[in-house]
Amino acid sequence: DLIGKQGAIVRKIKEELNVEINFQDVPKGSAPTKKGKVTLAGKDTDVEKAKAVINNIIMYCHDDLTHPGFTHAELDIEPWAYRYLIGSKGSEMKHIQHNWKVKVNIPRETSANDKVLIVGEADQVERAKTYCEKLIWNAENNSKGRDKADNATADPWGDEEPEEEWMKGYMYKR
Repeated sequence: DLIGKQGAIVRKIKEELNVEINFQDVPKGSAPTKKGKVTLAGKDTDVEKAKAVINNIIMYCHDDLTHPGFTHAELDIEPWAYRYLIGSKGSEMKHIQHNWKVKVNIPRETSANDKVLIVGEADQVERAKTYCEKLIWNAENNSKGRDKADNATADPWGDEEPEEEWMKGYMYKR
């Protein structure tokens, strides 16, 4: 989020670095794109610093100037496993974000970074990263459904015994 809640991130960059920032107007209803035009005005050194801050925010969702004390962890997770990280109706992602006070960013087609990002305070990021890795490991190693390896369709009573003479009256012929 480059703009931030009520423009807080952009205001912080403008105030700290003494630059003007203008965003290209995006027509309503248009599809999101990877590239958008951002115009910076100010002293050369300030503009370069602002450019670095903006690139960090786009790539890692934080910068020391706008989010002091924050760090990030990158997880290289296959796209098929995103659903385990998100959970049913986003429940797993909400759990991670609320439990460890971090922000989990799953890459989209328009994202600059193609890795899953966990952003927050260092100790919380490390704990959330460990949890996510465990979650994905469980998803890879615990198969469920029709690919399950155990014999769930086997008869729980065991094998059939030979048919005795007294049983014939009770047997149904097909």
